[in-house]
Amino acid sequence: MGLVTEDRRRVMVVDASQHIRRLLRTLLGALEIHEVSEARDSDQASAQMAQARPDLIILDLPRDTTGPLLFVHRLRRGEFGAARIPVLALSASTHHAVLETAWETGIDDVIAKPLSAIDIIQRAGWLLENGADTPPCPVKAAE
Repeated sequence: MGLVTEDRRRVMVVDASQHIRRLLRTLLGALEIHEVSEARDSDQASAQMAQARPDLIILDLPRDTTGPLLFVHRLRRGEFGAARIPVLALSASTHHAVLETAWETGIDDVIAKPLSAIDIIQRAGWLLENGADTPPCPVKAAE
């Protein structure tokens, strides 16, 4: 897989943890992504969408997935402009019901926590290069 080198690529990182947002910003630097907008939650992300115009959204899926899933649902309905912006979710749960709901809502790929720098770089790069198509390596669901 080649690394994304287009310097105009923009990514939005949505996570309550400032530490995780900073970590993701650093990892995106390996893909030469230097335009990273950050949001603490899906409400803040919604408010920033018009200005941020991301090419990829990296979104935390906390235990209460209501806000993030509603954000993705609104994104897919076109409420923020481009409806097919790829979404990469970070989730502590790999239970099949959580993954199924995520994919049905329109999330393109899910990375299980604890996070792997290699997974984030590879999968974010793949989504930036290929758009919101089926990812090559879905997360294995827990029974």
